[in-house]
Amino acid sequence: MIACVSIPRFSLRVACPDRLDEPVALAPLPGGRQAVGEVSRAAEADGVEAGMVLGEALARCPSLGLVPSDPVGVSERWDRLLERLEGIGAAVESERPGEAFFEVDGLLGIHGGAGDGVVAAARRAVRSPVRVALAPNRFAARLGAAGREQVVPHGALGRFLAPLPVATLVAGLGPDEPGARELVGALKRLGLGTLGRLAELSADQVADRFGALGLRALRLARGEDTPLRPRAPREELVAEIELPEGAAGSQLGRALELLVDRLLAARGRRERTVLALRLSARLDSGGSWSVEQGLGRPTASARTISALLAPRLEALPEPAGALRLRALALGPRAADQLELALGGREPRRGRLAAAVREVRAAAGAEALLKAIDVDPGSRVPERRVLLTPIPEPLP
Repeated sequence: MIACVSIPRFSLRVACPDRLDEPVALAPLPGGRQAVGEVSRAAEADGVEAGMVLGEALARCPSLGLVPSDPVGVSERWDRLLERLEGIGAAVESERPGEAFFEVDGLLGIHGGAGDGVVAAARRAVRSPVRVALAPNRFAARLGAAGREQVVPHGALGRFLAPLPVATLVAGLGPDEPGARELVGALKRLGLGTLGRLAELSADQVADRFGALGLRALRLARGEDTPLRPRAPREELVAEIELPEGAAGSQLGRALELLVDRLLAARGRRERTVLALRLSARLDSGGSWSVEQGLGRPTASARTISALLAPRLEALPEPAGALRLRALALGPRAADQLELALGGREPRRGRLAAAVREVRAAAGAEALLKAIDVDPGSRVPERRVLLTPIPEPLP
């Protein structure tokens, strides 16, 4: 059995926990499509839906309040909830904040031998208003949690799915799946308004008319789904820096270098390489901004990481009050590879790196620092130069 843990309107709850009874919606992200995000029940009652164009949403609900999105806060809070679910022994899959799945059968022995015990443990771990449903696969569990909380036994899966409208396929195929809504519209026009009617068709009939996407929908309607893909638990490795008011240009670049140095010097990294990062910012006007960056290959080079992240700062929609860098995935320890261009300098670099590690082990991570120019022309001396940890391996 698969458990679905769902917290409706999770992003909206994070952005404005005290205004959920009002007609509010998440404002469009700066520079993105001008469409509202998650909406409250009061806004839904006036006909506003998530993804609706901003002008139409305001026309339907003139009193609609727009709340700045906080993707950084949403991501961090959801990560903490997933870690608490993993604390009960669950191997969790989660593709979007507010929804998680895990296998129940392997947890029965440590939570009372029944599904109710696992559900109760999940509720205690989440500590938030949550819906939990159990079903034989991901799709059915998601639909159960979206309706009323329930358990769908293996033998009742077909009866549970058959009367449901084909519009529920959008959730199974993914709201961002190109063509999902068009597929649902075409099925309705052909008189296939329920999953049961779709399941009666043969695979050849569906493939001829709707292709690969239609076959995926057919498998969902018949109660077939792909196995879960649990995420790999990761360690917390984060660095953050406050920015002076109006920081821009070279100041942002220097701040990024400082941030990368702090992350690489963190004791929790233990000389391992980095595979993926999330760069985020707290915006001055409220809300936040974030972007994820894969590194292509494992690296612990501050110069390489800074070069990859620097262009992403150009996407900042407005001045920021703080920058935050988080390692999303860590690789093996950095290999001691000789560089032909360095020749005899490599042994010296190795001895220096060993000396840095010994000093830090004896006197702490802040024992060895380097100075970088931040704003040489500033009238405030403290802003001209900043001290940052020396990264390993040495540049």
